[in-house]
Amino acid sequence: MKAENILIVEDEPVVALDLQQTLEEMGHQVCAISISMEGAIEAVASHQPSLLLMDIHLQGHGDGIEACHEIYRHWQLPVIFLSAYADEKTVRRAAVAKPFGYLTKPYNKKDLNAVIQVARSRHDAELALAKSEQKLAIAIEAAELATWEWESPLDHLIGDERFKLIWGSSLQPFIASLSAMLARVHPDDRHHVESTLQTQGFFKCDFRAIHDSGEYAYLEMFGHLRINRPDQKLVIGALRDVTPRKKMEERLQQASIVFRTITEGIMVLNTDGLISSVNPAFCKLTGYAEEAALGHYAAEFMVNRRDMEISYADIACTASGFWAGEVGCRRQDGTILHTLLHICTVKDQHGEVLQFVQTFSDISAIREAERQLLHLAYHDPLTGLGNRYLLDQNLESELARALSHQRIVAIMFIDLDGFKAINDSLGHHIGDRVIQEAAGRIVRQIRRHDEAVRLGGDEFVVMIPDVLSSGEGLLVANKILRSLSAPMQIDEQKLVIGASIGVAFFPQDGQTLSDLLSAADSAMYEAKRQGKGRVCAYSSDLVENVRTRLNLEQGMHGALQRNEFVLFYQPVIDLYESRLMGFEALIRWNHPEFGLLPPDKFISIAEDTGLIESIGSWVLDQAAAQIKKWAQQGRQDLFMAVNVSARQFRGNYFLNELKTVLQRHEILPEQIEIEITESMLQDFHSIRKMVLGMRELGVSVAIDDFGTGYSSLALLKYLPVTRIKIDRSFVISLPGTARDVGLFSAIMQMANSLELNVTAEGVETYDQSQILRTMGYPAVQGYFWGRPVAAEDYDEVWIKNSSVSGYFLDENK
Repeated sequence: MKAENILIVEDEPVVALDLQQTLEEMGHQVCAISISMEGAIEAVASHQPSLLLMDIHLQGHGDGIEACHEIYRHWQLPVIFLSAYADEKTVRRAAVAKPFGYLTKPYNKKDLNAVIQVARSRHDAELALAKSEQKLAIAIEAAELATWEWESPLDHLIGDERFKLIWGSSLQPFIASLSAMLARVHPDDRHHVESTLQTQGFFKCDFRAIHDSGEYAYLEMFGHLRINRPDQKLVIGALRDVTPRKKMEERLQQASIVFRTITEGIMVLNTDGLISSVNPAFCKLTGYAEEAALGHYAAEFMVNRRDMEISYADIACTASGFWAGEVGCRRQDGTILHTLLHICTVKDQHGEVLQFVQTFSDISAIREAERQLLHLAYHDPLTGLGNRYLLDQNLESELARALSHQRIVAIMFIDLDGFKAINDSLGHHIGDRVIQEAAGRIVRQIRRHDEAVRLGGDEFVVMIPDVLSSGEGLLVANKILRSLSAPMQIDEQKLVIGASIGVAFFPQDGQTLSDLLSAADSAMYEAKRQGKGRVCAYSSDLVENVRTRLNLEQGMHGALQRNEFVLFYQPVIDLYESRLMGFEALIRWNHPEFGLLPPDKFISIAEDTGLIESIGSWVLDQAAAQIKKWAQQGRQDLFMAVNVSARQFRGNYFLNELKTVLQRHEILPEQIEIEITESMLQDFHSIRKMVLGMRELGVSVAIDDFGTGYSSLALLKYLPVTRIKIDRSFVISLPGTARDVGLFSAIMQMANSLELNVTAEGVETYDQSQILRTMGYPAVQGYFWGRPVAAEDYDEVWIKNSSVSGYFLDENK
C-alpha cells in the first residue's frame, strides 16, 4: 500500500493523537493536525497533504462537511469522514460533499486501512478519468470535432456547440430529430448516410450537407450504433467539417491529371537504414525489381537532397519523429525523378525505434507546372511576349552591361493608334487578334537578342541593346512603324491601324529603368500629340507636355459636375440662298488653369479614361435644349448636328438615350442630326443596325470627316445615312487644280445618285464658297460663314433672319 501524507482534522486532541499513532504504525505520515475549518484550509495550503481524515464536528465557524466542500473545490483532495454521528440528516449532508469514505466512531484499524485504500484507489481513478476527459476534450477541439448522440424511440438528436455551428440554425436548439439532420444531407448522399446509421457497431462516412448560406459543405462522420433491442437504438458519434480539405483536393486534382493519379513508393527500413520491403509503386517509379532493392541502403536511391542533411537517428530523436523534404530519386536507367520524400519513425510502447517508413511521391508534374507558371509569370499569355516583370529583370542587366562596355541601349514605347475604336466596335475577340498580329510584326523587325514585351492593352516596349548610335535606334523604330501601318487581314475584315512610338536612349535620357521608361512614354505621347503615326525621340521639354496631359486627365474627373464644359455652335449655311440651315454643336473645356481648350486637346483623353460616354450624353442633352430654345424663337426649321463617339454606340443604350432626349425636350426628330466618323464603319453590321434605329426614330445621320477614313464607298449604298460631310483637308486645296475640282465633282455626283445631302467643311474664303456653289454643293460651314461661338452670341434677330449674308463681315472670315 502506498504511504499517504495525511492531514488529520479532529477537535478532540486525544482522539487526534491516537489516530496519528495508528496511521504512523500503518506506514503513513501525518503532516499536521487541525481542529477547525479555517485551520484545515490553512494546513492544506501549507503542507499539501495527499489525503484528509476529517471529523464532522469541528471547533469554530463551519463543520467538516463545509470544509470538505471548500477543500475539494480548490485542491481536489480525497476526504474521509470520521464521525460519531450516523443519523440520516448528517449522512445526507455528508453525501452531498462527495467524501471518499465515511467511518463511524469507534472504528478498528482494519476498517481504517480499508477505507484509506479504497479512497486512494477511487481518487487515482478520478484523476485518471479527469485527465483522460481533458485529453479527449483537447483532442476533440484540436480535431475540430463536434459530438452528438441520438436515441430511439424518443428520436432525440443532441449535439454540442460545434455541432450546431456545422449544421446551422435549422437544428437549434441542439435537440432535433434524426430526420431533421438527414434533411440537410445532399440528396445524392442521403441514402448512403441512412444506410450507415443502420449498421451496428462502429461506422464512418463522408457526405455533403447544406449550410445556412445555401452552399453544400463536406462533412466527415464517425460513430457507434448500439442496438439494445429492435425498438431501442443509441448512436454516439463525432462530426467535422472537411470542406477545406475537400476543396484543396479538388484544386490539386484540377492542377494536373498526373498529380491526381499519382501513387507513392514505400520503403520499410530497419534500424540500420537497410530496406526490408518495398511496394509495387516503388518498383514502377524507380524501375528496380523488389529483389534488387532489398538489403540496400535507401540513400543509394536518393540523391540531391535540398534540405540540410539529417540522419535517421536524428529523425528518431525529434519530437515528431518525422521528416519531409524534396529529394531526387535515381531510377535504374540512371535518370533522376523529382520526389517529395517523407520519413516516419516507428517506435514501440517503450519508445524504442523499430523501423522507419519512407514514402516518396513523384512531383515531376508539379515541377513542370512550376516551370510553366514561371514562364507565365514573365510572359504575356496572349502574345507570348515578355511582360513588365521580364522587362525589369532583363533591362537592369542590360543597363549594367552597357555601362561597363560603354554601349547605348534604345528603349521604344509603342502604342497602337486606332486600336480602341476597333476593340470597342468589333469586339474583344477581334482586338485580341489585332494585338497578336501587331506583336508578331514587332518581333519580325528586331534582332534575336532584342527584347519585345507587352505592357498591357495595346502598349508594347522594345529594348534594343548594343546600339551604336541614336540614329540606329530610330531606324529600327521606323521599321516597326511601317510594319504596323500595313493593313491587317483579320478573318473577313481588312483593318488598318498605326502606331505612335517614343524612343529614349541610355545613358543620355536616363540612368535607371523607371527613368528610361518614363522618357520613352513621354516621347510616345508627344508622337500622339503631333498627329499619331510617327516616331518621336525623347527630349527634356517633353516632360512638360506629359505633365500637362496628366493635369488634364486628372482635372477631367469631376469637370462635368463643376460645369467646366461649354458648347459652341457653328452655323451650317445653305450656299444657294445664304440661309441658316442649322448648327453643329462643338464642345469646349473652360479649364481653370489652361483656359478655353478646343476638343483636340482633351477628347482623346476622355476616350482613354472612359469619360467620353458621360461627356457625350451631356453634349447631346445640352444641344437638344438649345435647339428647342431657338425653335421657340421661331426657327423650327433649324437642325442641330451632334458628334457621337464610338464608345457611345456600345450596346443599345444610345438609341434609348436619344429617344429619351427627344421626349424630354419635346423636339422633332428631324431637328437632330447625329454625326459618326468613317472609322466607326469598320464594324459595318453593328453600325448599320444603329443607323437603322436612328432613322426609325426620324433622326438624320451624317458621316463626318468624309474621305479621311478607310471604309469602302460601296458601303454607302447599304448604309441609310442622310448626309456626308467633306473633310476640310479637301476643301482647303480649292480652287486648286483641275484634279482637285474633279474630285469634288465626283463626290457630288456620287452623293446625288445615292440621294445624300452634302456639307463641305472648313470653307474659309469667298473663292472656295463660289467654286463649291458652282459644283452644286448645297451646304457649307467654315470660318468664312461663321466661327463656333457660344449660344448667347447669336441674338434673336440673327437667328430669325432668313438671309445671313449681311452678317458675315471681315471679322468672321
